[in-house]
Amino acid sequence: MKDRLMLLLYIASVLMLTSVHDLLFLSFFLLSLFLISGKDLLSLLRKSFISVVFFNFAVSISYIIFGLLKGQEWLSYVVLLNLRVFSLTFLTFLFVSKINFFKAVSFSKTLQYLLTISYSQITAYTKSFEDFRLSLKSRLIQRPDRKDVYTFISRVFSYFFKKSVENSKEISQAMRSRGFFID
Repeated sequence: MKDRLMLLLYIASVLMLTSVHDLLFLSFFLLSLFLISGKDLLSLLRKSFISVVFFNFAVSISYIIFGLLKGQEWLSYVVLLNLRVFSLTFLTFLFVSKINFFKAVSFSKTLQYLLTISYSQITAYTKSFEDFRLSLKSRLIQRPDRKDVYTFISRVFSYFFKKSVENSKEISQAMRSRGFFID
């Protein structure tokens, strides 16, 4: 029951964070999340920052350049965007660390089934990526140069993309055979 309540609270918080445009309120909400996180604060801050830094940087620079070229005010929007994205990311990491997803969706067999499929895919991809990483490490005597790293990343990305397309077809067929899609 606690996990379901937390799921509802999370959904309500996401809706609120995406609809409120007040910087003071968003700042207060983020500060409240920091207090709730307790001893996990530094870990969650680190995860959140790493997750959003490249996206936020690219989007912020785009808005700054666009604002300067058009002669429009850009600072408040860039601050709002970055605060909102960071708050949503921090909230999500906090939520994931505090609840059991399987208990949270236990009220619906369909959601449990979809969560099980998603979780198994995440686990399989995580294991595959770790295997790829260890295989690269075991085949090199010295640290790989930049070209080797880019080649490795592009090939692993290509593998995961192809695997995702294949898996999505299989999962879709399996779900269709079990009555998930009513045509």
